[in-house]
Amino acid sequence: MKYVDPATAGEPPAIVQSIAALRMMAMAHETVNHAELTLIESVIDNGWTWERLGSVYSDRSKQAMQQHYKRRGGERNWRERPTGPGSQAAVREAMEQVILNFRAIDEALTYTMSDAVWNERDPEQEAERRRSPIARLTDSAEELIQLVTNRVHAEGDAKTVEDKHTVIDKMIAGIGQHRETLDETLAELQRLRAELDGLPADHRGDPGGRGRWHGTGSGSSPTAGGPGRPSSRPR
Repeated sequence: MKYVDPATAGEPPAIVQSIAALRMMAMAHETVNHAELTLIESVIDNGWTWERLGSVYSDRSKQAMQQHYKRRGGERNWRERPTGPGSQAAVREAMEQVILNFRAIDEALTYTMSDAVWNERDPEQEAERRRSPIARLTDSAEELIQLVTNRVHAEGDAKTVEDKHTVIDKMIAGIGQHRETLDETLAELQRLRAELDGLPADHRGDPGGRGRWHGTGSGSSPTAGGPGRPSSRPR
């Protein structure tokens, strides 16, 4: 049974999806704020003055930099300035947490946006966009990143040999699909380059060539993975 948030029960889909995304934004803000505090404290710990830090961080004065730190929740007064491995470890831990949280938020947002009404794309515009070999390669690269990210979690959940086989098979299929797209894009770009090299000198600035590059000219032809191939990215 799908979970229904009581706070948005009965609301239109656009409201439900927007509230879900906003809650993820709050998590992102909290993570970034903690990392910012840790970085500020590390810089001051290592001997920088508030004036110097403010001058390179959004061109703030000493007082403005101190106020910014306090508004973020900073509480230290620097009667002592600890340095060394402990301070470095705090920075490393904060930045690792930023990366982990952002990955989790990215996955959650991707899932939330996949069916979001405000993320729907016009089918004709989407087909036109995917006429470009660069657009198709970009889509494929993003899908590969998502596949690798999901693999990290899937490996942790895979307990049996069969589960591990499933994870590996999905990776093989995903990498193979990306390689096909990469080969197709390379072949398409080489063809376009050959066409441009074959143009007379007085036509090399012709917008027609530019249109073919962007997949909007009459010389552009769909290849496997072209406009007829559905994209697994959010619509």
